Amino acid sequence: MASITMNNNRRDSIVVGGDGRLDVRSLEFGTAMGGPWPTLFQRASLVLLAWTIVGIIQAIPLLLARFDSFSLVDKVLDAWAWALLTPVILLVDRKLASAEQNVARLAALWFLVAIPFSIGHAYLSALVSYPVTGITWNPFRDKSYLVFYVLGSWQTFFAIVGVLLASRYYNRLLSSDLKLERVEKTLIEARLNALRLQLEPHFLFNAMNAISSEVSANPKLARDMIEDLGVLLRQSLDCKDRNEITLAQELTLLERYLSIQRVRFGERLEIKMEIEPAALTTMVPPMLLQPLVENAIRHGIERRVSGGTIAVSATAVGDQLQIHVLDNGVGVPRNWRMENATGLGLRVTRERLEALYPECSEECFTIRRREAGGTEVAIRIPLHVDESELS
Repeated sequence: MASITMNNNRRDSIVVGGDGRLDVRSLEFGTAMGGPWPTLFQRASLVLLAWTIVGIIQAIPLLLARFDSFSLVDKVLDAWAWALLTPVILLVDRKLASAEQNVARLAALWFLVAIPFSIGHAYLSALVSYPVTGITWNPFRDKSYLVFYVLGSWQTFFAIVGVLLASRYYNRLLSSDLKLERVEKTLIEARLNALRLQLEPHFLFNAMNAISSEVSANPKLARDMIEDLGVLLRQSLDCKDRNEITLAQELTLLERYLSIQRVRFGERLEIKMEIEPAALTTMVPPMLLQPLVENAIRHGIERRVSGGTIAVSATAVGDQLQIHVLDNGVGVPRNWRMENATGLGLRVTRERLEALYPECSEECFTIRRREAGGTEVAIRIPLHVDESELS
C-alpha cells in the first residue's frame, strides 16, 4: 500500500489488489467512523455514571441515619472500583454464555468466579479509598474490616450477575417470541395457501360444469362464459400470493364471476350491491365473496324456476367490517347447523377467517335461515385499510 497524501485528519491511500486493479481508500481520523476510541469513551462514561448513581443510592441509608460525607465518598469510590472491574465481568459473562451449560453447572462456575472477584474488589476498593484519611474503616488501616469488605463485594458481585443473567434471558425470551411469531405466521400462510388450493379447483370444477351444460344447447353462450371465466382466472392469479386484498378488488373478482352467472341465468338472477364507499379500501381475504354467492346460487336460486335475488352489502361499523350475503331462495333447513355443513366452500371460508383473524369469536362467520325465506350469511372481521390507498 502506498500513501499519496497526508493532511490533518485524512490520509488517501492507493492499494494494489490481487487482480492488479487500483483501489483508492480514504481513512478518517477523529470521527465516529474512524476508530473505536469515541465509542469506547462513551461506553466507559456510561459505566462510570451508572456506578456513581449506584454508589450514591447505597449511601442514602447511611446519610439518613447520620450525615457523614466520608460515607458518601466511600460508597462512590467503592462503586468506581466495580466500574473498573465491569469490563472483566462482562468478558467472563460472555465466555460462560458462549458455552452450552446447564443451570447447576453455570451456578457452580459463578460461585467459583465470585471468590477472586470479591477478594480483588475488596483490595481494589481499599486501595482507591486509602488516600481519603477520613475513611477510618479502610482495611489497609484496620485489617478487621477486610472481612466486611469481602462479604459486601460478594453480595454486590452476585447482584451484578443476577442483572446480567436476567438481561440475557429476557433478550432470549424476546428473540424466542419473535421466532415463534415468524413460525406462526409461516404456518398460517401455509394453511391459507392449502385452503386456497382446495377452493380454486372446487370453483373451477363448478364453473366448467356449468359451461359444459350450455355447450350443446347454446354454443355462443358457452363461449361468452368461457371468456368471462378466463378473465376471472387471470385476475385471481394477480392476488394468489396475497393473504388480503381491498374490498374493491374483491368486488371486481366477484363481478367477473357474476358475469358468468348472468349469462347463464339471464333475467332469472337479480344482483343487488349495497357497498359503503368507506368500506372499499378495507382489507379482506381474496375470493371471500365468490364461494358465498356461488353457494347462494346453487342451493338457493338454481332450485327455483322463477330464479331469485342475491344482495351483497358491506358497511364499516366501529372497528369491524360487516359483510352480508342474502338470498330469497330455498333457504337452509330449520335444524341446519354450521358444524354439520359438508360443503367445501363454506368450510374453507370459515377456516380461512379463523386462520387470518384468530381474535374473532364465533360470530365472525354465521349463517342463518331468514324468516321471509332464503339464507343470510354474515361476516364480521377486524376493520383495517390498505395504507397505499390512503397515500
